Amino acid sequence: MLLAFVPLVQAETLTYAVTDEGWEPYWIVEDGRIEGILHDVMLALGERLPVQLDASHPLPPLRAQKLFREGHLQIECCVSQLWRAEPEQAEVSLWTVPVLEAQEILLFPPGKAFSYRTLEDLRGRAIATVRGYGYAGAGTFTRVDGADAAALIYLVAQGRSDAGIIDRLEWRYLLRKDARLKLPRWRVEEGPVIHSSQLRLRLHRDYRQWLGSMDAAIRSMQQDGTLARIVARYAP
Repeated sequence: MLLAFVPLVQAETLTYAVTDEGWEPYWIVEDGRIEGILHDVMLALGERLPVQLDASHPLPPLRAQKLFREGHLQIECCVSQLWRAEPEQAEVSLWTVPVLEAQEILLFPPGKAFSYRTLEDLRGRAIATVRGYGYAGAGTFTRVDGADAAALIYLVAQGRSDAGIIDRLEWRYLLRKDARLKLPRWRVEEGPVIHSSQLRLRLHRDYRQWLGSMDAAIRSMQQDGTLARIVARYAP
């Protein structure tokens, strides 16, 4: 009977950032619904941790970064350390072992592919990119910004740039999903991988006690094939 009077202990909850700008197939945010590779990664991770993981409601990217910096959001999945190298972000960040590797590829206008071996081969060229995104080697080429990945592809297809840079999984996902990419005026040629980034969970430094558990959970998801199965759902 005494147990009835023992107060329940609430499990700690960590909230991970979700932005209102989707990054398909990593984050698919539509009408308030959240799906995608990284959302599924967080769900699987939550099953292996002694702490509850909750998604934030979709936020503007800069707002999400501000809330992380202030500690109101505790996790960001999954980003490259280079993407959060600003001192005000770096000083509050701890990083897990890599979760996934993202690869950027070139897209060419039909029949206009050029030889590529290093980022120096982009020097002086006009390259289609997404406004607000950072790119390796950006100082060597002239950016031609589009609003999103679809706009980037169209710029390349129409010959308004020498090439475009897009995430490989994003490109493969859009090829299956977006019927416009089958139309002649949207056609492009797929080129080589030009850059790879290790995507990691970013944990706020005030919650460092969870870093070891997160590393162990990520390694177990890699070893038992969970991560590979998640990626295959969206980019077979």
